[in-house]
Amino acid sequence: MRRFFIAIAAALTLAACGANTSAPNRSDAELDGLFAQLEQAEDASLAASVEQAIWARWADSGSPTVNILLERAAAAENEGDRDLAGSYLDQASDLAPDYAEPWNRRANLAYRGEDYPGAIAAIQETLKREPRHFGAYAGLGLIYEELGQHRAALEAFRAALAIHPHYETALQGVQRLEPRVDGREA
Repeated sequence: MRRFFIAIAAALTLAACGANTSAPNRSDAELDGLFAQLEQAEDASLAASVEQAIWARWADSGSPTVNILLERAAAAENEGDRDLAGSYLDQASDLAPDYAEPWNRRANLAYRGEDYPGAIAAIQETLKREPRHFGAYAGLGLIYEELGQHRAALEAFRAALAIHPHYETALQGVQRLEPRVDGREA
């Protein structure tokens, strides 16, 4: 029940930022099953294997062309050409407008370039397409933390944990921020 309220609070926070947390009209029974397993995982080891399966599922657009564009975007970014990487991500989004991963990668690209408004906007687009994207929520938490918006950061990390209770980035974020935000810091 606590997770439900945390997810609602995070959704309200994101709505205040202009995010639409409704998912596109598509069903993926395999992904739904993985999220059910993730929620029920009793330990971090089991959760990690389910998490890997979710990331693998997210990485496959179902289109060889889009998948190649994402590979090229990653290669361009690794070579330091963020403009070319962004161009590939734009092409991938144009071909698969409901696919969340190009937006998630665009958020990472913007974050690495310290374009926090751009990263936040891309995260919002990611969450429109995949509202269970725990990585996007954790990324949002990291951005808000760097911007000194500790309460918003904590809410984003908690939203990630509502989806993936063992997600290490979010667990560490909550551990860092909870004492500060809740006023218990020594």
